[in-house]
Amino acid sequence: MEPINLFDYEALAQQRLEPAVWDYYQGGSGDEVTLRENRAAFERILLRPRVLVDVSAIDMRTTVLQTPVRMPILIAPTAAHSLAHPQGELATARAAGRAGTVMIVSTTASYSIEEVAAVAGGELWLQLYSHHSRETTGQLVRRAESAGYRAIVLTVDTPFLGRRERDIRNHFLIGKRVRLPTSLPMRQSRQPGGTWSTPGRPSTGSNPSRSCRSCSRGSCAGTTHRWRRNGA
Repeated sequence: MEPINLFDYEALAQQRLEPAVWDYYQGGSGDEVTLRENRAAFERILLRPRVLVDVSAIDMRTTVLQTPVRMPILIAPTAAHSLAHPQGELATARAAGRAGTVMIVSTTASYSIEEVAAVAGGELWLQLYSHHSRETTGQLVRRAESAGYRAIVLTVDTPFLGRRERDIRNHFLIGKRVRLPTSLPMRQSRQPGGTWSTPGRPSTGSNPSRSCRSCSRGSCAGTTHRWRRNGA
């Protein structure tokens, strides 16, 4: 099948990927209600037509947070691209550069932020989880700055990792599949379903993520934001 739209590419990916990897990429948490709502919400966005205008030369260039891009489409942060292809985020970064847009690199990328920056042809931003150790988080921010990343995209909605039931059924452990060289160090062992549980104790599928556990405190959002603005 020759793909002509994104849905065609999605179907081809399902044919080529191992079922457990496909479920990891395509699935969501719990009953996946939010996943379905996100797709429905996107489909409710309509383009307002403009008539009687010159469309002989169409230019989609714009800016995002003062960053020029060739089109209003950015590459969102997603984990472990090497599950789909050995080149992983390296290939994604090259493609983003050729397309003239921004790639937001995940903290859980399968290549280090320096390796991605070395091959990137365009601007990079770094997605960041807040580690319980501000010094550890600050070290990663400084690494990103040294590697040429221009912005930090802070994840604020993960004080608890969702119960990813597809991963639980598949016994899927991402750390067993690919290396995650930039991922912040954890204090607990990895368990299926996107959860973390103390060694020797069974995972319930809803334990707090140690990588974000400081954000479970009510004051985390404000204090972390002020700390970032004052410089990591």
